Amino acid sequence: MKQEVVEKILRETEDGYDLVADKFSETRKYFWPELEFIKNYANSGDKIMDFGCGNGRLLEIIPSDEIDYYGLDISQKLLNIARQKYTKENIHFQKISCLESLPFADNFFNIIYAIAVFHHLPGQELRQQTSRELFRVLKPGGIMFVTVWNLWQKKYWKNVLLQWVARMSGRNKLDWNDCHVEFRDNRGNVFSRYHHAFTATEMGKLFCSAGFRSRKCKVFDKRNIVLMAQKPSLVKKNKL
Repeated sequence: MKQEVVEKILRETEDGYDLVADKFSETRKYFWPELEFIKNYANSGDKIMDFGCGNGRLLEIIPSDEIDYYGLDISQKLLNIARQKYTKENIHFQKISCLESLPFADNFFNIIYAIAVFHHLPGQELRQQTSRELFRVLKPGGIMFVTVWNLWQKKYWKNVLLQWVARMSGRNKLDWNDCHVEFRDNRGNVFSRYHHAFTATEMGKLFCSAGFRSRKCKVFDKRNIVLMAQKPSLVKKNKL
């Protein structure tokens, strides 16, 4: 995907989430019950990154008194909503750009969550760049959870098929298996969100190429593809 197309999609994504932030947050007040098992990997004292935190709803399932939480997002309005709700000193929210390096030192986090984010990143190169950045800031032995929508469902097939047809006829600049999914707020604003339709195999390969070891990657509850990956621990060299 050409760089100008990537940048355009990222601008549209940021503007779109700002546009529908209130309604989007209202419909996502609580974390999905079927994915709550991911909280069991967060331990007391951990530094946790919530990459693409939105309104901070991950904090509904993680005991925030015992961790240092860092929520990152491209939408300033969603971050404002999160800051109003979660105000403890150990909770931090920060606006980021997907085109820049993450503002953290190497090996900073114990665990990283990227919930329903990577399908919004346009282009293989950006997805690879982002996965390498997450690898950099995760501590050796650290765990990462990534979820994306499973768009290989009947209700989304039309979205993907339309983009295939448009691509074959030269009418769009998206990659194969890209599509748009609309979100409409109470005011009638429509945000046509870019999505990449991952497969579980593609997800596993993406993060393994960044250096992660995939511990589990599968379609979960038919609606999500869930990856659990780990950054390998440092191997100590034997002294001669």
